[in-house]
Amino acid sequence: MSYIVSVKSVVLLAFSLALLGCNETSQTAEKGVSGGLGSTAFPSECADCHGDAPTYAVLGARLGYEHSGHALGFERSGHGNAMYANGSGCQTCHTHEGFVAKVNAVEPQPEFIANPSQPSCFTCHKPHESFDFSLRTTAPVTLANGTVFDKGGSNICAECHQSRTDASTISAMPTGKISAHFGPHHGPQADLFSATNAFEFAGKLYSSSAHKFAIDEGCTSCHMTLPEGRYGLSAEIGGHSFSIAGDVHGSEKLNLAGCVACHADMKQAKGEALIDYVAKDDYDQDGELELIQLEVQGLLDRLVNQQGSGLLQRSTPALFDAQGQFIQRAGSDELVAQQLVGALYNYKLFGEEDRSLGMHNPTYTLQVLTDTVEALDPAFDTSARPAR
Repeated sequence: MSYIVSVKSVVLLAFSLALLGCNETSQTAEKGVSGGLGSTAFPSECADCHGDAPTYAVLGARLGYEHSGHALGFERSGHGNAMYANGSGCQTCHTHEGFVAKVNAVEPQPEFIANPSQPSCFTCHKPHESFDFSLRTTAPVTLANGTVFDKGGSNICAECHQSRTDASTISAMPTGKISAHFGPHHGPQADLFSATNAFEFAGKLYSSSAHKFAIDEGCTSCHMTLPEGRYGLSAEIGGHSFSIAGDVHGSEKLNLAGCVACHADMKQAKGEALIDYVAKDDYDQDGELELIQLEVQGLLDRLVNQQGSGLLQRSTPALFDAQGQFIQRAGSDELVAQQLVGALYNYKLFGEEDRSLGMHNPTYTLQVLTDTVEALDPAFDTSARPAR
């Protein structure tokens, strides 16, 4: 019994000293706190985050973050991806420690994080150093092909959300050197928003949608704007979830709060997690004028589909099987032509990695995919291709 009392006394004494220590280091002490340990003061700087009426909505931001891909890991599987993506350069984005070392330009960069943790609040912010929630960095980011991405607070997104591959270096190569991991890295959104770094075909001109020029703050303008109104808000959309689509009261909803500033009449398509915006032309040449995202999907389906009739499934050599799975040919010396390698890169860029079905940059997406289909099927009608 005396041992238990002694332990409790030590713990209480340590806690009291810790509170007093915080008070001593505080420049101001405006809010009194009383309790069984006596009376001490709660530093006002701490109250900015941890008080009853905080300046920074840390709890709300954290709730949204817990629904984000950053917290849940790849494909939102619920398994953090810090440990599996540690080392070989992956740690600079997939671990908190690696990212901080990267933006702080630590030399030499650690090749492996001994005790990696998942990216979290303090990965992008450093409130215990800056005493606010400003970003660790807002410096412009140079993409793999030399293009500079400069969209203010979204520059920190581009540190990781880029392809990490320079598409202009693509050339003919043996099938044995083309693995399932070939092509752009997960999340090439900075490249596509900037209308750059797809495999562009010789003799073709490429341009951009207005998004690149009109959205000054880039990613955060659409992905972090919060909806307003009863039954409109969910921790799964907007804010620090960074998601456009999520569950809201049992239904999948799109958060278009950041879009309506420019597109006042924009709304979600009935019964689908798609934007209700009909394309200006039949870009995929299937005889139907559809929602623009479905037109983009139609172009992707011309490359790979579940019927096994896609151009990348019937190419020589075939790169995908009849079920749409990539065909790995380890050790094969069979040469894949440059245009076919480029077509594979573009399919992965727009189909597997970007995941917006063209919304990050509709014009560039439609131009590149139209040219990709034409390169493999010269008979494809390209009259609907956007000129600019």
